[in-house]
Parts: sequence; structure tokens; C-alpha cells
Amino acid sequence: MSVFVAKQIDSYVNQYGDQNPMWIANLSNGETVFQDDGRPDVFPTSAWERLKIYCESNDYHIVEIKFKNRSHLELVASGHEGYFFCKGVGALLYGSETQHSFIIGTLDNNKLTARKWNLPELIPDPPEQRDLERYKEILIRGE
Repeated sequence: MSVFVAKQIDSYVNQYGDQNPMWIANLSNGETVFQDDGRPDVFPTSAWERLKIYCESNDYHIVEIKFKNRSHLELVASGHEGYFFCKGVGALLYGSETQHSFIIGTLDNNKLTARKWNLPELIPDPPEQRDLERYKEILIRGE
């Protein structure tokens, strides 16, 4: 199965990265893949869903993942058996500000650990254990 993943910083990735925090994944085959959610005429619209299909179809896995917001780059995780990614949004009761976040999960020895990264500053919360069954659909496993 052929699926599009952004393996270079083209005009769409460049514009996307100027307007949004993004993940960057280094794969076991040496390629780097950039988040490009919502790219016109590319499905699924979620770059993570496409990355999962690409990795499973080609027997690749993630070796390292970073988050980037403008010039700020953070190494988030490396050397794990699997990874999941999702976006989060929340607000404080009676507050007027919406809080956005990225959530990255890492799998090791059948234990899933998740960490929320607050945006736009890319500040991590403490890690917490999550139920592996709930995240299987978005989990990209390694070897």
C-alpha cells in the first residue's frame, strides 16, 4: 500500500511549521518524516495515521521523535519499542484560555507511558501510565 509521508521540508511543511508546532520522526531506514496534517488531496489528513500505514507497510519503525515550534526543537523520545501521538486541548474551569498540547506515548515491555507537552512553549508534564488497549490504533510499534 502506497501512502504519502513528507520526507522533506517542502513549501507545505515549511508553511505548516511556521504556523503550527509539529513532530519530526526519524525512522529505522534513515528517513526523516515531518508532520503535515491537512495537506491538500492527501488522505488520511492526519500525518500520524499516514506514518503508521507507511511504517507498517514497509516494516520500518520510529527510532527518535522530536517536537518543533518555530526555532525551538526538543528531543522527545528515542530508543523505545513503540510510540503514539495525539493532540490535546483543554481549559480551566471559568477560564477563557484554551490550552493546546501534544501527547506522546512510548511503549516498553508492554507498558505504555504518556507525557503531555504544553504548547506553544513545549514544556513537558510528568509522565503517566496509560492503558495500552486504548491506544493500539495509533501506536506505531518497532521491531
